[in-house]
Amino acid sequence: MVNGGIVNNSMCFNFSRNVQDSVARGFVMSLPRCTFNTEPILPIYTARPDHVERALKTRYSEAMTKLKGKEVDLLIVILPDNNGSLYGDLKRICETELGLVSQCCLTKYVFKMSKQYLANVALKINVKVGGETLCWLMHCQDVYRLSLVSDRPPIIFGADVTHPHPGEDSSPSIAAVRYHLPG
Repeated sequence: MVNGGIVNNSMCFNFSRNVQDSVARGFVMSLPRCTFNTEPILPIYTARPDHVERALKTRYSEAMTKLKGKEVDLLIVILPDNNGSLYGDLKRICETELGLVSQCCLTKYVFKMSKQYLANVALKINVKVGGETLCWLMHCQDVYRLSLVSDRPPIIFGADVTHPHPGEDSSPSIAAVRYHLPG
């Protein structure tokens, strides 16, 4: 990581009936602490997938009351491996209604809890909370001297699209675009 993002206030939801609270807590606490200042502000909340909207809004309200004007920086969500429209519903509610940054993790990976998976999740979280994982300019010191097209620094775009599972007709594809303009 180049410039780590900071997570001061996080929450965790567990929508998988196969993951016990102790396993969910162990998973959250095993994420690399490089971006997390504290453990979740509220105990891990276990909810049924068909109650996603009510559970998110109720728990978010409780967190905001506890934080007294501060924001929730991150929501970690444990999903069942076969989650139907839950992923799309959750992302829609978090991003469009609550303004929450979320990171979803499937049950099968929560149980494995490999160091590689935890590191990859930490990198994804870092970018989502405004950190930088790589500064390619460090590796290309002369990039500003390269004037193939212009004498100005280049703008860099990145994009990602998440598609619903095959046969899942009720969830849309979700696209994200990010840019970086050096200088």
